[in-house]
Amino acid sequence: MVVPEQYDGACMANNIGRVKTGMRRIGQCMPLLGLFLTMIGVGHAATPSYDAYGSWLVACDNILTCEAKGFVQSDDDVTSSMPDNRPINGSVDLRFIRDAGPDGVIEARLSAGFPFGLADLRVDGRPLLLDRSTWALNTRDGSTILSSKRPEVVAAFVAQLRDGTILQVRDGIVPLNGLSAAVLHMDDRQGRVGGVTALIRTGAKSASAVPPAPLLPPAPSAHRSIVLARRERDRLIAWTERTQAKLIKKQSCDNPDKGTDSLLESGVYGLDKNNALILFGCSMAAYQGASLVFVVPRTGNGQPEVASLPSPVLIKGDTGDERSIVTNLDFDEATGTLTDLYKGMGLAYCGASHAWRWDGHHFVLTGMTFQLGCGGSMSGDWPILYRSQDPQKEQKAQ
Repeated sequence: MVVPEQYDGACMANNIGRVKTGMRRIGQCMPLLGLFLTMIGVGHAATPSYDAYGSWLVACDNILTCEAKGFVQSDDDVTSSMPDNRPINGSVDLRFIRDAGPDGVIEARLSAGFPFGLADLRVDGRPLLLDRSTWALNTRDGSTILSSKRPEVVAAFVAQLRDGTILQVRDGIVPLNGLSAAVLHMDDRQGRVGGVTALIRTGAKSASAVPPAPLLPPAPSAHRSIVLARRERDRLIAWTERTQAKLIKKQSCDNPDKGTDSLLESGVYGLDKNNALILFGCSMAAYQGASLVFVVPRTGNGQPEVASLPSPVLIKGDTGDERSIVTNLDFDEATGTLTDLYKGMGLAYCGASHAWRWDGHHFVLTGMTFQLGCGGSMSGDWPILYRSQDPQKEQKAQ
């Protein structure tokens, strides 16, 4: 799953010669521009990463906002972790979330799908000592979140946990094996190791030595899809079925089940004057369906092609493209945004989601969440691996 550095942009000029001259001047100025951006503290785009340490994961997105998250995972052996071997409530997780840069905001957040108070917190059976005045404790609809954004409070919290085995939250637990390694990796990715802002391996380096946060990339502008005439839709579908017959048959899309066909996302949408999007519903499993995605030329030369849907390479075996078969597909006609949602289990305690927009030539990744291990306090609450800035939303905010 690789993220291509492709962003929306158009250069308008009345004269092709002026455009070429302008591009040459931009190329000549790029080294100076890069130096200027470095001097004013603007970071380059980062490569998203996802790593696991014991019962902990650490995910860093494309602007180096990182999240270390610990919880009981489906394959954890925690049957003897509670006194008297009492049943364990797994709907609890602990996370440390931090923005990049010298002044990056940090947060410690303990979440549970049940009410709890400070008196319910223990590390290896010993009471966890927290100053109530430095923490926010909120219970709503039967779930509780304990959080703090004060750096010194978060650092002291980590110090209390790092040598422990389990954090008990009433009848729930968060395994602490892997906590130190996950937080150290987060510090390392943000360039904090050996400095005063590090959580694990501190040192004398000042906060100003921490690299600046990378820029948030702009997403392609939202555009309402073009409504195509029925005759054109039928022509494009027939053309795609003919030229992609081998792939369609391989994915069993040529014979969908009549009982579930209506649940699958299928359709033809105009992306622009030259291209159309075709969604081909294929199969429906217990809790999610699969579809094929094609980009088809409306005019001129070319052939229907499987859409290239870029995504970061996070784990071994990733190709950097979600092409061919896509899960729980949806296309928002109002904004031209294509999304998917893969659930690793029915209740979505692990999985992945993506969002893409058409930039006139390709689909560009605009957002992604991902969690490999199944568990935590809330379904679908997965770490962010990629984010972008919507130009239209920024204009409205201004």
